[in-house]
Amino acid sequence: MGGTACVVAAAPSPGIVGKARAVATRALVEKVLSLGIPVHLLTPEPRDWRGVDAEIHPTPFRGFHLGRTLAALVEGLEVERLLYFSAGSGFLLDLEDIRDMLELDFSLPFGVFNNFYSTDFALLVPPNPEVLRELSSDNALGWAHWRAGYRCYELPRNAKTQLDIDTPGELQVLSCAERLPSGFADALSGVPRGRAEALLEILVSPGKHLFLVGRISGHLLRFLERASACRTQALIEGRGMKAEGLPVRSLLKELLASRGPRGLVAALAAIGDVVVWDVRTLFGALGVWPSPEERFAFDLLEWDALGDPRLRELARAVAESPAPFLVGGHSLVSGAMYLAVELAWQRVPGAISPGKIVRLEEEDERIVEISPGGGG
Repeated sequence: MGGTACVVAAAPSPGIVGKARAVATRALVEKVLSLGIPVHLLTPEPRDWRGVDAEIHPTPFRGFHLGRTLAALVEGLEVERLLYFSAGSGFLLDLEDIRDMLELDFSLPFGVFNNFYSTDFALLVPPNPEVLRELSSDNALGWAHWRAGYRCYELPRNAKTQLDIDTPGELQVLSCAERLPSGFADALSGVPRGRAEALLEILVSPGKHLFLVGRISGHLLRFLERASACRTQALIEGRGMKAEGLPVRSLLKELLASRGPRGLVAALAAIGDVVVWDVRTLFGALGVWPSPEERFAFDLLEWDALGDPRLRELARAVAESPAPFLVGGHSLVSGAMYLAVELAWQRVPGAISPGKIVRLEEEDERIVEISPGGGG
């Protein structure tokens, strides 16, 4: 047993999200390979990865179980270190970031996660097939390893570690970036950017108000307090709904029931000049989970493509709101917000980097050990 391997779960996704994910995953794989680390790609579409110098492991479209697949692969590889990435994560990492992560060394066994509470990528030393086998998705990688006795660490939270391409919401922010890996220009060519541009303008505008709704971390709120010029308010709902399978207790569900779609949207718009909404928490509270195509249509406010009349009316109300709304999933109110702040300040002539304006607490700038017991 020895060495290091990288596993990338290249899960497909429809439409523009799928195109962007593929570009992001290729960029990441090329970086890892350049460091001499062998890459294993899990994908139900092996033809899409011809020409990539990685070992391709075909997976089924239906009935795929990530944990059992990872466990079997780890048993065959017999490596001491496993670097894992989900599709669409980690692509903003520099070569130095990946190299530094691979060289981390703590008392065994240990895991390093981009987000302990909802993981997109991780370093596991050593990888344990028995821990991996029970996982139906990667969100709970951190929790599962902590419960198994691993010392668990979290990387500093920023755009590079937190951005994950899951929905058109974060793609709208990404489309505002001037420097992206090769291939992104074509992948993002059909993505509307007007609402994301409004967000970037708000972030550097004193006296303006940003309203965040959904699975928002305390770290992001602290970051925005120090790195943005606007005032930020937040309604936090749905934490742990995926990683821990917790039920969603939602004030927005009650507001929707009492005021209807337009009343709900008007109430949110009254609080923020721009509203950034992790709408998946409301979907969960309502007990509806449309197909990926319909979820993405909602994010793009293509309300006439939605079959559920409640969601169609809600998307139309958002589209017609005078206050700009950006809607999507968890990554929109996580990695996309860190990226939005960076992009916003890049556009201000002579602006100091937001991290230089006020020094963040030390724990925001280094790897920290996670001991669950409080919120994350």
